[in-house]
Amino acid sequence: MAQLTLEVKVRSEIGGGRPRMLRREGLLPGVFYSRGEEPIPLTLNLEYIRKATGRLRENQIVSLEIDRDGKKFKKPAIVKEIQVDYLANALLHIDFQQIALDEKLTAMVPLISIGESIGVTRDGGILEHILREVEIECLPTDLPESIEVDVSELTVGATIHVSDITAIEGVEILTEPTLSIFALAAPITEEEVAPEEIEEEEAAAEGEGEGEEGEDAKTEG
Repeated sequence: MAQLTLEVKVRSEIGGGRPRMLRREGLLPGVFYSRGEEPIPLTLNLEYIRKATGRLRENQIVSLEIDRDGKKFKKPAIVKEIQVDYLANALLHIDFQQIALDEKLTAMVPLISIGESIGVTRDGGILEHILREVEIECLPTDLPESIEVDVSELTVGATIHVSDITAIEGVEILTEPTLSIFALAAPITEEEVAPEEIEEEEAAAEGEGEGEEGEDAKTEG
């Protein structure tokens, strides 16, 4: 993963409606967490973060250049959570967790499909995405953005499990290996109506028509 350097400032005022006020001032509130220490509330330049969101994502490894009262120091960190208001298309908050580049960490990584399943293209089956992410353990420098799962050979009725994921050097998958990731369901078809049922329905319709004609004749008489 490519590393970004983010300039952040320590903020002293927290709580209440302060985060909303910060966003109005063009600043994004955030928090920096580290083991054995109190969380540090931060502010980031909102415009810069907006431009960087194409590269900045959860599980991203970054270098934080922290400004505390004019004194700057750097800390390696992982982006733990980015809060977004999708209706307003607005960034709300961002959390960072300090890491050590030589120590393994655990993270949830998304699973994405690659290839077109022959069970879909040939047989009209339906690809079901069951498990969306897996937990992994690795060094920060080996942390993948996502894990690709090849579904091209998947046929109707078949399933791909966690144990089928191609091994990635330096990455250990912690998720239960028997869990299903993708399954290919049979195509949905309209139920065929038996000829006998069609004949019965037609006969019933004819009988109703004759009954109505008979009642009309009695009325006229």
